[in-house]
Amino acid sequence: MSWLTERLTARMRERELTVDVLARQLAIERSRLNAILSGAALPNDNLIRRLARVFGDDPDEWFAQATRPAVDEPAADLPIGFVKVAAVSEIPEGEMKIVCDGRVAVANVQGRFHAFDNICPHAEGPLGEGFLEGLIVECPWHNGQWDITTGKGLTAFATADIAVFEVRVVGGEIEVKLPDAGASSV
Repeated sequence: MSWLTERLTARMRERELTVDVLARQLAIERSRLNAILSGAALPNDNLIRRLARVFGDDPDEWFAQATRPAVDEPAADLPIGFVKVAAVSEIPEGEMKIVCDGRVAVANVQGRFHAFDNICPHAEGPLGEGFLEGLIVECPWHNGQWDITTGKGLTAFATADIAVFEVRVVGGEIEVKLPDAGASSV
């Protein structure tokens, strides 16, 4: 558990705040706050400082602690090359599934699978929890939209393009090709 997750959980418990109440105070989506509390997402710099202020803490301390790399937690390495991520039957037509430790989303559009970066470049929202309309994914937090075949941003909140990944189906299993750490996948 990260420093931020521990601190946020403790402060909420101390003040008997629910996710709904705190999300309303911060004017953010409940799903975003839940993702931060579970450690699945990190808030941007502005939100870290706003969280500290809500609890009367020093925003600079929160920022310094929350952005410090965790030395006791090794970084999760993703394998390189094609990796099995799901069975074809797990992702129905028009649906998405988040895979690879939350880093990749896979969508089924008319029986064809597409894999793309799950992290919104605008506010680190989970694109795989967003909305899929044809070949367009929309971030559930701020309505940024991307073409899942090219990764190109289509709206103002799509502040950068997202990575797209090669996909193949082998024996009823969906496989995604993950890039080398130094390689670009867009």
